[in-house]
Amino acid sequence: MRFRTATSTIEDRRMNSRFAAFTFLAVLAAMPLALAHEGATGVVKERMDLMTRQKDDMKIIGLMAKGKTKFDPAKAAAAARDIEETAAKIPDLFPEGTDGGHSDAKPEIWRKWDTFTGDADTLRTQAGALAAALDANAPDWKTDFQAVIDACKTCHKSFRAEKD
Repeated sequence: MRFRTATSTIEDRRMNSRFAAFTFLAVLAAMPLALAHEGATGVVKERMDLMTRQKDDMKIIGLMAKGKTKFDPAKAAAAARDIEETAAKIPDLFPEGTDGGHSDAKPEIWRKWDTFTGDADTLRTQAGALAAALDANAPDWKTDFQAVIDACKTCHKSFRAEKD
């Protein structure tokens, strides 16, 4: 039988306090992202949700590419096809005048519309190529995944406002 001493009780309370403080800080750190989306409505919310969905798909594939999760070509291909499908929707989710407020969209989107829609089309094409490579179990699928990453970065660099 183990008896608890006053010292171990104090140590337990300190650990619990540290855990509570850590949890509180983690929640505080996540709040800006949650609050950024909280007030968004309409088409701005729809596109934020679409981009979050694409980010989740990229994470599925990325963890496999890094070897952090077991490689499942069918699951990765499904994620790539979802990116392909959602990329086709991007232009419709950016009607003119929907920058500002909760949006991270730069006004350059509408001034350089052909470039913006071309970037969305490039993402769609690259995601389709990645899905095909994964379906074929091509050993160089990571090259296609890098092309998807590059397509995302190109568009974000030109058309997404930097976060504070």
